[in-house]
Amino acid sequence: MATRPDAAAQGALEADVRRPVTFCYLDVAGEPIRVTDAPYSFTFAGTGDSDLDGFTFEAVDPRMVSVGVVKNKEAGADTLTLELSGLAGVDDETMTLFGDRSKWVGRDARLWKAMLHPIDLNRIGGMWCYYTGYMSVPRIVGDASSQVIQLDIETYLAFFGRASNRTYLDQQRYDAGDLSAQLAIATANGAGNPG
Repeated sequence: MATRPDAAAQGALEADVRRPVTFCYLDVAGEPIRVTDAPYSFTFAGTGDSDLDGFTFEAVDPRMVSVGVVKNKEAGADTLTLELSGLAGVDDETMTLFGDRSKWVGRDARLWKAMLHPIDLNRIGGMWCYYTGYMSVPRIVGDASSQVIQLDIETYLAFFGRASNRTYLDQQRYDAGDLSAQLAIATANGAGNPG
């Protein structure tokens, strides 16, 4: 999968009238989310990307899902924030998914771009992956009339290096036999092996 627009997509980007669309994949355990802000749903085949091929990305109202700006720097990309609709009674399933930390924490999030013809809405050129990271921190923002879920996505480098609000001390929640957190704390406190 390309990480840059091909010649046809680049030409469409340079045109006076542009129609870029975004495809978003959130690897939520058991219920992956695949959505697009394109005007119609896309089913992919033959891209060579296992996160795309054979899957349909459902078209959603861009007011229900928004993607922040990707800011790349020498040390890697900044944390990216996605906003998902989180209205009580309307988005209860999504709220429940993100209420269960074990279903999303540290799991993949990927974003692709493609260009559509501004009139007939057919895809121009190939698509390209422009952001890959891990789901990190969701927050509920707003009130009952305009509530959203803000979900932070951190790049791989940030997740393993300078990421905030994460810990490996809860590994036992995912693997009952993992005593590494207790050993690390005991060692740090000079108590030796807790096991």
